[in-house]
Amino acid sequence: MAFLLYSATAAVLLWLAHKFVLPIGRGTAAILFLLPFCFTGKALLTGAVYAPVDLPYLTEPLRQMRVPLGAPEWHNGILSDLYAQMIPWRKAVQVALAHREWPLWNPFILSGSLLAASAQPAVYSPFTLLACLLPIADSLTFTAAVNFFIAALGAFLFARDIGCRPSAALIAAAGFMFSTPMAFFILWAIGGSWAFLPLVLLGVRRSVRQPGIASAMLLMIALTLLLLAGHPETALHAVFVGGMYGVFELLHVGRTSVRPIACALAAGVMALLLSAIYILPILESAPQSGDYQFRKTVWSQQSHAARGLQSAARIITDLFPFTSGQRWNLPGVRDVPLDSSAVGSIVLALAVYALARSRRAETWFLAGLAVFGMAARAAWKPLSDLLQHIPLFDMTITERFSFAAAFALAMLAALGFEELMRRGRDGLALTIAFATLLFVTIGTFWVSHSGIVYIKNFPEWSHYAVFGEIGCLAIFGLLLVERRRPRRRFAGEIAGAPLLLAILLVQRLLTVGDIYPTLPRQFAYPPIPILLTLKNAREPFRIVGQQFALVPGTSALYELEDVRGYEALTLERYQSTYGLWCESQPIWFNRVDDLTRPLLSFLNVRYAIAANGVPAGWHVVATQRGARLLENERVLSRAFIPKNIRLGRGLIDPTFADMQEATDFADRAWIDAPMSLHDRSNGPGTVSIERRRNGFRLNVAISNAGWMVVSEPAWNGWRAYVDGRRVQIQLANLAFLGIYVPAGQHTVRLIYLPESFVIGRAISFATLIALILFVLLKRFQPFLERRDRRVASLPDRQ
Repeated sequence: MAFLLYSATAAVLLWLAHKFVLPIGRGTAAILFLLPFCFTGKALLTGAVYAPVDLPYLTEPLRQMRVPLGAPEWHNGILSDLYAQMIPWRKAVQVALAHREWPLWNPFILSGSLLAASAQPAVYSPFTLLACLLPIADSLTFTAAVNFFIAALGAFLFARDIGCRPSAALIAAAGFMFSTPMAFFILWAIGGSWAFLPLVLLGVRRSVRQPGIASAMLLMIALTLLLLAGHPETALHAVFVGGMYGVFELLHVGRTSVRPIACALAAGVMALLLSAIYILPILESAPQSGDYQFRKTVWSQQSHAARGLQSAARIITDLFPFTSGQRWNLPGVRDVPLDSSAVGSIVLALAVYALARSRRAETWFLAGLAVFGMAARAAWKPLSDLLQHIPLFDMTITERFSFAAAFALAMLAALGFEELMRRGRDGLALTIAFATLLFVTIGTFWVSHSGIVYIKNFPEWSHYAVFGEIGCLAIFGLLLVERRRPRRRFAGEIAGAPLLLAILLVQRLLTVGDIYPTLPRQFAYPPIPILLTLKNAREPFRIVGQQFALVPGTSALYELEDVRGYEALTLERYQSTYGLWCESQPIWFNRVDDLTRPLLSFLNVRYAIAANGVPAGWHVVATQRGARLLENERVLSRAFIPKNIRLGRGLIDPTFADMQEATDFADRAWIDAPMSLHDRSNGPGTVSIERRRNGFRLNVAISNAGWMVVSEPAWNGWRAYVDGRRVQIQLANLAFLGIYVPAGQHTVRLIYLPESFVIGRAISFATLIALILFVLLKRFQPFLERRDRRVASLPDRQ
C-alpha cells in the first residue's frame, strides 16, 4: 500500500513540476522517482516498515514477546524520539480523523495534550494527511519515501533553474536527499521541513528574476508547505536562508524596482494566511508550556557557543561521517549533536572543484552558505553570539543550519560536475579528487587511532562508512583517470554521468543507508495479550507503566491514554504536579516509580503494567511472561464531585503543599477562583461520562450547587456548556478543570475548541476560497475576453 501511495504522490508531483515549473524528461523523471528506493526500496516493495518499531521491544510488555515473534535485536537506540513522539503523534492524528474530529487534542499522552498546536505532528500537511490513509506501519514507510523524494525533486529543480544540465541536477538531488542530516532526520518533522528548502529558494529566485503571479504562487506554495511541515524553528531558519538568497539575487541581477520584493512579500503574506489554522493555535499554546518558558527565560539568556574542542569535534563529524553519533574522548566533549553537515567525500570533492573552476555568481553564494551553515553547526563563538542577538533566533537551536550547509555543498557538487562535463578533460579535477582521497584517508586513520573517538560498534549504523568514503572516492578518481585518456568517452556525459550517480548512491548507502532498520510489518505494535482485557472498558480511563514499562508513546499505538509522555510542548502547570506522583527526567518522559501515590488515582489511572510485585491498593488483572496488568482499587472517575473544596486565591498559593499531604483526592479539591480563600463542603453528587467529539458528555446529578472536577490538563481552549449554556472554567488541583454546576440534574458538554483555531480556520478557508476563485478567473479570462471581442464585433442592429 505504501508503494502505491508513494507512486501516485510522486507521479502527481512530477507532473505538476513538469507542467508549471520546468520540463522534466521521462528518463530523468524515472530516476527521480526511483532515488528514494535506495534507502526505502525494500520496505516499499515488500510491505515492510522503514522505522524504528523495534525499540519498544526494549521494555515490557513487548520485551518478552520479541523472541516468539522473531523480532531482531534493536537496531539504533538514538532514534528514541521517533517511537516516543513522531510515531505516537501519527497514530493520534489517525484516530482523530477516523472519528471525524479535528485533530486538536491528543488524549494518549500526559493525561491529554495538544495535537495540532504542538506543531510537529504536522496535522495539516497534505503529506501527513495522505500518510494517514495507510495503517501506521505503512504510513511511516510512505513518509520517509516521500520526504526523500521532495528533497530530491526540489534540489533537482533548483539546480536546473541555475543552469545545470539534468545529469548534474541529479547529482544535486542525490547529494542533498541522502546527506547525513536528511538521512538521519527523515522521519522527524525537522527533516520533512528542511526538504522544502530548495523549493523555497527556487521560488525566491523566480520572484526576483520573473516577478509576477506565477512566481508568487510558486513561492507561496513552497512557504505554505514549509510552514505546515511541522517544525516552526526550521521554517524560521529556511525563510532566513531564503531572505539571504533574495538579497544576493537582487544584487546580482541588479534590479532596482520594488516589484520582486512585492512579489515575495505577497507570497509570504498569503502563505501565512493559508497557514493561519496551524499558526494561531501554536502562538496561543506555546506560552502555556514549560518548554517555551525555558527557552524564553533560560535558553535565550545563555551563550551557546562551543569551546574550541567541541567546535573541532563537530567539524570532524562533518568531514568524516563515520564519527557521527560516536562517544568522544576529548576534554569537555562526550557527545556531538547529530545534525551534521556531512555529504560524503565525493560531493565534497566536486564542491571543491566547483570553487576552483566555476565562475558562476551562485558558486560564491553557495560557498558562503556552506561556510555559514558549518560555522553555525560548529557553534563558532562570533557567529553563535551574533545569531543569539537576532529576535526569535535566541530561542532556536541555530546549529541546525547544518541542513543549509549540506544543501549548499550538494549544489556546489552539481556545479562542479557541470563544469567537468563542459570542460571535458581537466587535470585539476583529478588532482582535487586524489587530494581529497588523501585527506580523507589520512584523516580517517588519524581519527581511528588517535583515541579521540571511542569506536566500539557505536552507533549501530555506518559499519561500512569508512569503506564507502574512501573506496567510492577512489573509484571516482579512477573514473577521472579513464576520462583523461585520449579518444575515450567512457566517462563522457552519456556513460560517465549515470556511473558517477551510481557511485555516489553506493557511497551514501554504505555511509548512512542503515541508520533506519527495515523490519517486517508484523513487528509494528502487535496485539499484547494482557491488554486485550481492556477492550471491554467503557468509561474513560488511563494507564501507566511502572518505571520503564510500556515506555511512553507506545500506549498511543494501542489507543490507551497514559499520564506520562515526552514532547516539545508540555503544559507548565501539569509539570508543576510532577513532584506529587512521578520523577521528572531531563529531555525524556516523566517516570512513575511508586504506584501508591494518591494523585495517580485522581489522574484516573485505573491500570498499570509492572514487572513484579503488587502495591497496596492494586490487584492483578492479567499476566504474561515478564509483565503484569494491575488494576487500581482507588481510582477516581475522569470527572467527579469532591466532598469538600478549598475555594479562592490567596497571596501565597499553598495548593501544592496541601496536595502533598492529601491521601484521598475524592475528599478535597482545590479550586482557583477570584475570591478570598475559604473551605466549604461540596455536593454530594454523581457524574457519568462518555467520550464525544473533541471532548466529553457528562450527566451530572448534584444535590447542592457545587463544583465538578475533571482531570483533563487545563490548556486554554476547553469550553464547558451546562444544559447548552456556556460557563466559565476554573483551575482545579493546580492544573486541571473545575466546573461549577447548579443543583439538580444537568447535561454538561466539555469540548476542546480553542478560539485561536476557530479564527485560524476561518482565515485559512477564506484565503483558500479566494485563491481558488482567483485561479478560476485567470483561467477563464481569455475565454471571457474572446467572447467580449465577438460581441463587440457584431453589427449594431438598431
